[in-house]
Amino acid sequence: MALGLGDCNTMLFSNLVYLKGLLMVLTAVVGTVAGGTMLSSYVNGGKVGPSFLLTVNPSTLSIEQGSSLTSSVSIISVNSFSGTVSLSLFFTGSKLPATVSPTSVSVPANGTAKSTLTVTATSNIGNYNIVVIGIASSHGKTTYASADLSVQVVSNQDFTITSSPSNIVNVFGSSNTTTVTVTSVNGYTGTVSLTVTAPFGYITVTGSQNPLTLSSDGTASSTLDITTSLSTTLGNYNITLTGTDGSRTHSTVISLTVVDPIIPPPVIESLKLNRYQFINGTSLSLVLLNAGNTSVTVQSYTVQDSSGNTWTLSNLAGPTIIPNDVATMSILIGANCPGCVYGGIPGLFFQFNVGQSYTVILTTTRSNQFSFTVTR
Repeated sequence: MALGLGDCNTMLFSNLVYLKGLLMVLTAVVGTVAGGTMLSSYVNGGKVGPSFLLTVNPSTLSIEQGSSLTSSVSIISVNSFSGTVSLSLFFTGSKLPATVSPTSVSVPANGTAKSTLTVTATSNIGNYNIVVIGIASSHGKTTYASADLSVQVVSNQDFTITSSPSNIVNVFGSSNTTTVTVTSVNGYTGTVSLTVTAPFGYITVTGSQNPLTLSSDGTASSTLDITTSLSTTLGNYNITLTGTDGSRTHSTVISLTVVDPIIPPPVIESLKLNRYQFINGTSLSLVLLNAGNTSVTVQSYTVQDSSGNTWTLSNLAGPTIIPNDVATMSILIGANCPGCVYGGIPGLFFQFNVGQSYTVILTTTRSNQFSFTVTR
């Protein structure tokens, strides 16, 4: 069960009516020993017996407006004390919402019992002091202890800092940019100063604007130029960018990779003849393999017989063959190819003759030529 401020004070002052010893505790807490820890026992005749020690950890809290934090309350047996200890809260000044739970703990002899003190910060910034009081009463004997918790309520206004992109690849000897943005949180206004920590390695970082001024719930940006030199060692680097305004400090890390210039591989066109077939006396079919590293488009062909007579067809629309793929291409001559141009002795080469060999020359759009010999 959680105990609130009203319940705590009601319990405390109710006990004061009957417990002279507790009145002395409260007087001491507010007066000479506020901020410390007290341990005492009162019995009939003033004799001191077993008691307990009460501590809070941590004993100081810094809480942002609207947030909650906890402190652990320990009730420690002294001189073999055992029994039930009731816990209550007392403020020596301004109050904060606070509860202790559980409000009653059973302490074993020479052992420790635990409770939790929860404090919620209001919108009022400042310092507060909470006294946790433990009371145990049995057979006319009252045992008490107290511990002090100091609370500082601080503003929840702040800013964030980011970079985009946060991963950069630079060819050594070149420059690249990233945009640093600071953003107001919870209405923060102020001026944020930027500092850069870059590793040694011929890396320079310069900014377009510093410091950055933020309006409430606004943003501000600066462009950073990250430059490497020809002496920069290849590899990975972390560049830390820090934004500071008074006690507020936030950082972001930019990852830089320095690489060699990327030289594209040479373009290689390569056509191989997988197989061929003569369809008839004026038609030949070729099955071609692209063995290069780039697509190949055939734009013309020439067919030559053993006497040097030729048929040429220009301005073809392909085929286009991608690397490691095959395509079929038709080679036409004579009457079957009205677009072909004949060269040589008229009427000597007008069809493919059985037993004769022919040379087929293919020309690509990159002006590369590939020659194949076929025999009918």
